Amino acid sequence: MPKKNESLQRYSPFLYAKPVWAAGRENEKNFTLGFYAKISSCEEATVLRIATSGVYRVFINNRFFFYGPARCAHGFFRVDELPVPFSKTETHFAIEVLNPCVYNYDIIRQPGFLQAEIVADGQCRAATGLDGFSAYELTERVRKIQRYSSQRTFAEGYRLQPDFADWRMGQKSENALSAKVEETEKKDLVPRRIPLHLFEDIRFDRLLSSGTILPVKPQAYHKHRSLTAAGTVKNGGLDGFSEEELIWHLSDEVQEFRTGKKKEREEPYGDIVELSSGEFAIFSLTCEKTGFLTAKITCKKSGTLYFLTDELLQDGDVDPFRLECCNILKIEMTPGEYPFQAIHPTGFRYLKALAPSGQFSIENLCVKEYGCPQPVTFQYNGKDPKIRTIFHAAKETFLQNTADILMDCPTRERAGWLCDSFFTARAEWLFTGDNVIETNFLENYGLPEDFPNIPKGMLPMCYPADHISGRFIPNWAMWFVLELEDRLFHRKGDAEFVFSFRKRVYGIVDWLRQYENEDGLLEKLPGWVFVEWSKANDFVWDINFPTNMLYAKMLEAAAHIFDDDALFKKSVRLKETVRSRSFHGSFFTDREVYDAAGVLQPSDECTETCQYYAFFCGVATPETHPRLWEFLLNAKKEEFQKKLYPSNAFIGKYLRLFLLKEYGFSQKALTEIQDEFYKMAAGTGTLWEHLGNYASCNHGFASAVAALLV
Repeated sequence: MPKKNESLQRYSPFLYAKPVWAAGRENEKNFTLGFYAKISSCEEATVLRIATSGVYRVFINNRFFFYGPARCAHGFFRVDELPVPFSKTETHFAIEVLNPCVYNYDIIRQPGFLQAEIVADGQCRAATGLDGFSAYELTERVRKIQRYSSQRTFAEGYRLQPDFADWRMGQKSENALSAKVEETEKKDLVPRRIPLHLFEDIRFDRLLSSGTILPVKPQAYHKHRSLTAAGTVKNGGLDGFSEEELIWHLSDEVQEFRTGKKKEREEPYGDIVELSSGEFAIFSLTCEKTGFLTAKITCKKSGTLYFLTDELLQDGDVDPFRLECCNILKIEMTPGEYPFQAIHPTGFRYLKALAPSGQFSIENLCVKEYGCPQPVTFQYNGKDPKIRTIFHAAKETFLQNTADILMDCPTRERAGWLCDSFFTARAEWLFTGDNVIETNFLENYGLPEDFPNIPKGMLPMCYPADHISGRFIPNWAMWFVLELEDRLFHRKGDAEFVFSFRKRVYGIVDWLRQYENEDGLLEKLPGWVFVEWSKANDFVWDINFPTNMLYAKMLEAAAHIFDDDALFKKSVRLKETVRSRSFHGSFFTDREVYDAAGVLQPSDECTETCQYYAFFCGVATPETHPRLWEFLLNAKKEEFQKKLYPSNAFIGKYLRLFLLKEYGFSQKALTEIQDEFYKMAAGTGTLWEHLGNYASCNHGFASAVAALLV
């Protein structure tokens, strides 16, 4: 556990509740507790306060009410204060708390606890650690199940009986086992700050196809690292359950079915779809959405349902293993009616329901949306239909990647990555006129005194997240400083908040200084030196010039924020050094390398992205390098490919577009946006991680396109 920042003021919103958990079980993986309370009535001033180390959802009178919390740094927990609807009659509260307790990038590994209270007009109606709540171990969700991905926690599987939710109304449920809880250590609490979510139901738009499935025995099973390396964390593997421990092998199971007869339907989705043993159906949303899969399922004959999801269709089918994820949800049921809702959010456009056994009626199939809670105030009034489509896709991408922090994607990781955040924060400012989500994201980096497994002075590449391998990206710490400068001078302008990161910024400066050579250039940086998802990342050693360009811009940004003349002069000197060493008449080269005699030699490796770093970081301008700028501006694609390794979307293409806009070529930027992004927007309704669809098709940084369009 990291050291706490002792200078923080203590936040204590709870009047009565104490943190509690099942005795001796706070470190169990994928463990779920239910907490039930009944009160005679809810006055208009009734509030439910909740904090937890895992995730929770609240049901009031057995109807879904809320999901949380907003994520926070290690050892800190955000408190949700939920106004409860007025009611003169008896009201039932059920809080379901899932603590994954494995190392990952989404829900960090911490001992389980819940702190909750129901207060009306200052009077305690129920509080953990005092009175009013009954606790249950909930067993309908299969605990020993494979991870969703290497970066996230667990996939979902359920064994349901018709009474599985009765405990939420104070009735007996076979799956709800009485649990003894005990008080845990006091927690450091932090305000939620961001608005409460609304959880709109998004209905599926079309039934695309249906047909039959046939059993098949694969010659070899697709097995990703998230399955095979789990349970071997001490040997460099992943936290979780090993294959031998699993009760269900979801990814193996769905590979034992293949499509038999198939009928293309392409018809509007109705209210009810019937599936009998050996049948499937594929549904689509109007565009990719992120949230919780929800349905009313009537089981007429005992059996099993699988739900497979993805952002794309491949050959008319859903591939649940794309992105190296386990996009599979399994439910075993006996006859009865089941109001079902997944507990983990994910993003997808296509859903395949298949029933290898049983008979089911599926009603009200939808996604309970979980995205940005901040109202979008900006409206785009452009008339070009393709540009409007791209703008709408940028908006969807933004909304789905800002539920509580600035995320990379809503699927594979749900992680808060630096550098990505620099761009997404610009989109947040445009769409909402504020940066509340970014505030939470940045605050998480400021709360701990230090970070587990990360060198002192360096920042985690994504956070809140577990980095037990010790991996970090030094470049991303530089982008952190650029983001602070952008926020202070070009967006929110909240100096007190930005100045609170002074120690963090100078810690980064001091850490990087130790890797400077005698010329002031960063050399052989440790960690994962990252420039871009392209050939540019093959040229990061020994002296990488895009990294040093970024370093110079970071020093300038720190000088700008803190009025530090010494850092500014150092930035100027470094830019001059990089300019003289990297530019060889036509292009900036990406690096210098040591030869066999230990002498630094310039390489002839030149990437398109390196040129954009030079202009973005102020090493070059159209005035200082007019021929290069003219080439970048007007050269045809074939000329680029002959002379420069091409850029990818992240981040070279975006640097180019912002440079075009900055230097007054907005119409050219608009044309290139249409050429590159319309196919994305038309395909998934969101914008992608790469220029092709071979990775995430919904990546938060890409929403910055909206800022370019206006």
